[in-house]
Amino acid sequence: MIAKNIVISEDSQEFIKPILPGLPISVFYTSFQENTYNCINWHWHEAFQYCLITEGTVDFLLPNTTHHVKEGDGIFINIQQIHFSKGHSSSPSSYLCLDVPPSFICSDERSRIWQKYIKPVVRSPYPPALLLSRRDPCQKEILESIRRIQALLKDGEEFIELDILMLAASIWKNTFRQISQISPPPPEEDNRDNDRLKIIMQYMLDHYSEKITLEDIANQISVSSGECCRFFKKATGQSMFSYLKNLRVNKSMDLLKNPDMSLSEIANAVGFCNQSYYTDCFRKSKNITPKKYRELTLRRPKDILPLDMNS
Repeated sequence: MIAKNIVISEDSQEFIKPILPGLPISVFYTSFQENTYNCINWHWHEAFQYCLITEGTVDFLLPNTTHHVKEGDGIFINIQQIHFSKGHSSSPSSYLCLDVPPSFICSDERSRIWQKYIKPVVRSPYPPALLLSRRDPCQKEILESIRRIQALLKDGEEFIELDILMLAASIWKNTFRQISQISPPPPEEDNRDNDRLKIIMQYMLDHYSEKITLEDIANQISVSSGECCRFFKKATGQSMFSYLKNLRVNKSMDLLKNPDMSLSEIANAVGFCNQSYYTDCFRKSKNITPKKYRELTLRRPKDILPLDMNS
């Protein structure tokens, strides 16, 4: 089992870490605690993702939508869909995640299986996400299959690769059955907001250390500044510069591990105009000052906070 250690590429795509050599699916736990980021920043992946909530409640944000998923239930997130996850409250929460690339289910794009059961979904990914309830027999079977894959990895039985392949095919069969019952949106509306948000998020990720104006961001999606603000607020539930401020704070947390950098240098490196403003933003976001946070993270290993952050 792979612990939460998500690697994000330069274009905010999540890399898939194989569970076994030559077996291109990934299974890992993600846990949220009050003294960590308590979130996984906006990203996307070229795999079907299934999340089974194992503790508490987790919020999954997609453009214009927030799903509150409770313990025992789950969510399917389609390929190429930008999303964000966070603990629902200050209480601990966690989920078991399964990433399955379409090619693992069927690698031959000319085959009948690909054309009939995979192409309709990957060609224009819809729905962006699908809630999985343990009370629905078909959806419950998906959740139980995720558990069985986890159990196989623990037991390490002789035919584990074939068993996992059969379970992945069963999971996709039930997922496709659910998706087939949903009417797709008009073609002109497919993925527009998702693609716009990807562009905005990537621009901020590339330039967070610099001075960024609203006009700079709006120009990336060819809309007015006002329309850009309204779109971002509607899509994410927060203002653009509130998000940018938090992104800069999160990026600074890695730099705080370097004892050779002063707080002023760190503030400047992540785009804050001065140390005082950086400290104020950090305290409001993390309920601790950057100085105190540094002291805690630079202690000997057994005293280090259980940090596991992704941005």
